[in-house]
Amino acid sequence: MPFPRFAFPLFTSALLLGVTACQIVPEAKPDPTRFFVLEDPGTMAGQASAPRTGATIGLLGIRLPVYLGDSRAIAISSPQQEIEFRDFERWAEPLDEGIERVLQSALGRAPNVSRVLTLPFGANTNRDFDLQINVIDCEGFTAGDNRSARFSCEYSVMDLEGELVAHGIFQATPESWNGSPGDLARLLSTAIVEGAAVIADAIPAE
Repeated sequence: MPFPRFAFPLFTSALLLGVTACQIVPEAKPDPTRFFVLEDPGTMAGQASAPRTGATIGLLGIRLPVYLGDSRAIAISSPQQEIEFRDFERWAEPLDEGIERVLQSALGRAPNVSRVLTLPFGANTNRDFDLQINVIDCEGFTAGDNRSARFSCEYSVMDLEGELVAHGIFQATPESWNGSPGDLARLLSTAIVEGAAVIADAIPAE
C-alpha cells in the first residue's frame, strides 16, 4: 500500500531527528579514578624475617575516626580543620584493613615478636598479649604551599585478662609531601612501620 503524499515529509523529519540524536550522544569517557594501597616497605624490599622466639600478639583491629572510616577517598586536612576528600584518588581497600596489614607485617619483624594474629582468633590460638589501635590521623595535610603526611595512633597492649600492660600515643614526625597520592601512600606506610617499632618496644619481655 503506497504512503500518502503527506507522510513522506513526516517520515523524513523523523529519520533526521533519529540521526541527529545518535550524533549528540556523549562519547564515553574513561573513569579518572585512581586507587592506591599502603605497603610495608620492608616487605616491598624483600626483607624476610627469620623464625625467632618472642611474644605472640593478637591484633584486635584498627579503629578509625568516623570521617576516615566512612569513605575510601583520600582525605586531606588543613589548619582550618577542613577535610577535603579526593573522590578520584581513593584507597583500594578499606583504610583500617590497609593499616592492619602493614602493622601486622612490620610488627612481625620486631625482634621480640614471634608472630601477629588478626581477628577472628581460633579457639585454640595461644596469645601472650592483645593489641588495640585507635588511629588519630592518617591523611595528607596542606597549609598554603606546605604539604605533609600525618599519622598518629593510640595503642593499648593488654594481657589475656584484659589488664592494661602498656599504653601510649605514637605521632610520626610530619614528613614533607609532594602532593601526589602515591607519595602520600608511601609516607603514611613508612609512618605506620615506625609506629610498629615503637609499639613493639612497649611490649613486655616474655
